[in-house]
Amino acid sequence: MPAGHLRSTLLAFAAMHRFLARVAAAACLSTAACTSSSPASKSDGGITDAGGEACVEYESDADLTSPTVSFGSEVVPIMNFSCGIAGATCHGTPEVVAQQRPFLGLFDGGTDAGQVIAGIVGIKSQEDPSMNLVSASDPTHSFLMHKVDWDECTLVSQCAATKTQYTNCGQGMPYSSEELPQSDRDTIRRWIAQGAKNN
Repeated sequence: MPAGHLRSTLLAFAAMHRFLARVAAAACLSTAACTSSSPASKSDGGITDAGGEACVEYESDADLTSPTVSFGSEVVPIMNFSCGIAGATCHGTPEVVAQQRPFLGLFDGGTDAGQVIAGIVGIKSQEDPSMNLVSASDPTHSFLMHKVDWDECTLVSQCAATKTQYTNCGQGMPYSSEELPQSDRDTIRRWIAQGAKNN
């Protein structure tokens, strides 16, 4: 088998595996809400995440200045496939806004990028209203970034102080799935750091 054909076959297999894993996660989503129970407290008073791991803030060493990230062609596909896959169960239809969850794109594409941006950039998080979902040019103070980095557990005291229904900051996203690959998370982080533009 020619090396180029083998590489194409392996890439297709990997893509299919990721797709099937996400479809399985979507099946779980259809019966679950998009928040979790409170993180467990360790006996020493420290906070752990849902998996029992010590809760630490994620620190990225990615270059956030280049390459330039396009929201429409790079970030929207990540959101469509990862956040919109379960439709109304989490973030995949505009109707979720009435349930105090941001609309992040349709699984099958066709998402109006401007509609997604209008619903997340400069908009207060329902789980932690001291922070915007996306603060343009500031991924560290963007609640969405904490959710996809799975370190929202570091913000529990802020979420509890708000006295909303989200006293524990929920859980990492995508819900009931593996965390996004670091390259996808860094694409989102880079887009935010570059001003969270509709480009």
